[in-house]
Amino acid sequence: MNSSLRGLLLGSVFALAVTPALAQTQTVVPPPAIAQVQDQAAVPAPPAPPAPPAVLEEMDALSFVTWASASVRGAPSGTGELKETLPFGSQVIVTGRLAVGGWVRVQTPKTPVGYMWAQTLAPMRIAMPGTAEGTPGVAPADDSADDTIGTATPLGTVGASPLAAEGRVSTTDQTDVYAITTEGWTNLSVDLTGLTGDADIELKDKDGGGLGSSANGGSDAEHITAAVGPGTYYLVITSYGDDTPYRLSVSGTPGEEPPPDSAGSSQSDARDLGDVTGGSAEASDWVGPADSSDYYAFTIRERQAVTIGLDGLSADADINLVGTDGSYLLGGTNTDTEAEALTATLDAGTYYLNVYPAGAEATEYRVTVAGAPAAPPPPDHAGNTPEEAGTIERVGPQPVKVTDWVGFTDRDDYWRFTLVNRADVTIRLTMEQGDADIDLLRASDQESLISGAESGTDPEVLTLRLDPGTYLLRVYSYQGDTPYTLEAKAVPAK
Repeated sequence: MNSSLRGLLLGSVFALAVTPALAQTQTVVPPPAIAQVQDQAAVPAPPAPPAPPAVLEEMDALSFVTWASASVRGAPSGTGELKETLPFGSQVIVTGRLAVGGWVRVQTPKTPVGYMWAQTLAPMRIAMPGTAEGTPGVAPADDSADDTIGTATPLGTVGASPLAAEGRVSTTDQTDVYAITTEGWTNLSVDLTGLTGDADIELKDKDGGGLGSSANGGSDAEHITAAVGPGTYYLVITSYGDDTPYRLSVSGTPGEEPPPDSAGSSQSDARDLGDVTGGSAEASDWVGPADSSDYYAFTIRERQAVTIGLDGLSADADINLVGTDGSYLLGGTNTDTEAEALTATLDAGTYYLNVYPAGAEATEYRVTVAGAPAAPPPPDHAGNTPEEAGTIERVGPQPVKVTDWVGFTDRDDYWRFTLVNRADVTIRLTMEQGDADIDLLRASDQESLISGAESGTDPEVLTLRLDPGTYLLRVYSYQGDTPYTLEAKAVPAK
């Protein structure tokens, strides 16, 4: 048993051990063992009880309900101690596994003060996986679930009969992790109920990758559905700053094996769509919890206006355009089964498409990519590195403006300006399309002093008091090609 084990310190001694007669899958409440004492000073102490019978079968829990205010002491197998005061009507659940030969001692205090007390002792059998055919597995009803995937509490094999667990998470025991197994393709249904505070749940694979989650607010119940293949999966229950009990229920129905996967699962083994310069290519496949990422490669021999599509969805899936170095260039994240459409002007080279599920359901899809001739890029007046930075001349009380562009093929522009006096500086970045952001850096060590990252075409405005010196402005593309105007003003500080 762990540190959460509790018994009752109530005076005269009771020893309760577990026998095979209690080996049932539901709570068993025999006729309650009730003791009452009045004016204990006049009542001789009862003789010590005989040694308790040895536990012949491992047990998982005992429960006590107090009928009076009492102190408690948990002494599983005669060891360990936990004292606290319980008010009238408290329920104490002794949890954790009671090893063979173990027992729990229940005592009443020796005191001359007259009082009356009573208690019930209710042994509880919590079935573990495989105890009986078709019997749900239930874990200890406390904080004994392990907190990491490596030490997760096993619930057993998922089937039509729910696997269940009860426990508690809090600020001091924030996470409980349970392991489940599936013997074939399975449609999982996961419910987290009985909450009095905010707790969330996530389904993960053996590598810790997320397959689905539920994060409703407050004490609202959580629910996850997912189609998974045979294997081991993990349910991670996390407190969102609250102390709350929970009940976990997991069931499943047989699922259908998905079609073969013809796309690679990483950039290094991406399926090659070939050269789309002035042409097009397409492919069909599927993604889901059992195949969470598909990669495709395509090549263009010269600058092209590239159009990318993702359609034919039965569940939500998204797509990213990725550079040769793995850098994110552009993404489509429409909701539900809405098709995705991306456009980008790209220089010659090899690029990658990453298709992935946006939820816990599998979906088939069709991906398309086409190239068409594109106009040459406008002149680039700014340098692409700090050492090559363009210069903004004579920054002072009157705004100074420069114009340029950033995009897929020119990700970064650097501009340099110098202050001869301490000044209040205002930098304003406006753009016509796409999404660009800005950083203000000290030139000597390139430390970022302030940045702006508004969404879309919203202007970026930076204000900061600066000492005399040289500074850099980095304008960079977050998504899409965009011309921009950069305006700088410096008012001498008083």
